[in-house]
Amino acid sequence: MSDPKIVASGKNQRHPGSVPSDSGGSWLILGWIGLVFLVVGGTDFALVWFPLNFGNPEWEFATVTQSFNGLPILLLGLGLLAVAAAETERRWWSTLALVAAAGLLLWVLVGTAFWASNVSLALETVPDELELGIQRAVAKTLVQSIAYSTALGYLVWRGWAVARGDAAGLDDT
Repeated sequence: MSDPKIVASGKNQRHPGSVPSDSGGSWLILGWIGLVFLVVGGTDFALVWFPLNFGNPEWEFATVTQSFNGLPILLLGLGLLAVAAAETERRWWSTLALVAAAGLLLWVLVGTAFWASNVSLALETVPDELELGIQRAVAKTLVQSIAYSTALGYLVWRGWAVARGDAAGLDDT
C-alpha cells in the first residue's frame, strides 16, 4: 500500500524567487504616506487662505480657484489614510480621515459659494486679452467643485457608515 499524499493548494505554494506578501505592513506604509500627504496638502491649503481677506472679490475668486488646484494631494492623502485605516483597523486614522473629510467637504461647499458669488464680476471686469484664461478657470473650478464635493461626500458617507458599524452592507458598492 502506498502512503496517503497531501496536496497543497496553489495559495500555499511558493514559487522560487517569490517574496511572501506582507499586506499588513504594506497598508501601514500607505497609511503613513496618506498621513504625510494630508499634512503637506493641509499646509499648502492653509497657506493659500491665510491671511484672510474676505470682502475682496478678487481675493475670494483667486483663492478658491488656487486652493481647488491644490486639493488632489489632500484628497489623495485622505483616501490613502481612510483605506489603510479600514485595512489595519487603526481607529484614530479612521477618525482623523472622517473629521478631515467632513471639514473639507464643508469648506468646499462654502468656498464654492464664495467663488460663485464672484464669477460674474470676474468675467465682466477682466481685460479682453485675459478673458479666455478666466473662462477656463471658471470651467475648471466648476468641474472641481462638483468632483471634490462628490468624492468627499462619498468618503464621509462611507466613513460614517464604518464608524456606526454598517460597513457590511457597503462592501458591494
